[in-house]
Amino acid sequence: MKISVICHGNIARSQILHHYLDDYANRASFNIDLFSCGTAPLDAYPQSDRLLAEVQSELRSRGLKGSVKRNILDKETQQHLVESDLILVADTTRRQELLSRLGEQIHARKVMLFYEFIGEGQKDFIDTFDAKKGAQDPQRFASCFSELERIAKLTVEKIQRTIRIK
Repeated sequence: MKISVICHGNIARSQILHHYLDDYANRASFNIDLFSCGTAPLDAYPQSDRLLAEVQSELRSRGLKGSVKRNILDKETQQHLVESDLILVADTTRRQELLSRLGEQIHARKVMLFYEFIGEGQKDFIDTFDAKKGAQDPQRFASCFSELERIAKLTVEKIQRTIRIK
């Protein structure tokens, strides 16, 4: 199964969920092909190296060893999204942007909000980045890891249940 995870910058939310999905899938001996990217252009986050280093450090402190690499919505990424079975988006704006940019190439029903996929409604996962400060909001950043871990666990469990039913 191919799953893509999308947020604005591919700096925090999609990176973190990607790593937790990988961890929970591995624990369950469940094979998924994961990919994450952001819809923002590279120049939207000139401090992306520092921000990614913060995410990488926190992931490591939580026992997740994968590396982080920022991906943007370029031609290669778009093809990966078209081939994905499921696209999880952090917020409604990302969903609308993705559907607008890819149009007929993807089915809208395979593009779902993080919370929507786990059955918790049409709510957005708030960005951890504070654009006015040009840095992560410390409170949102600190709390997002546990919440994204919970979402990842529920996502993998739902996918496994769905596969068993088929």
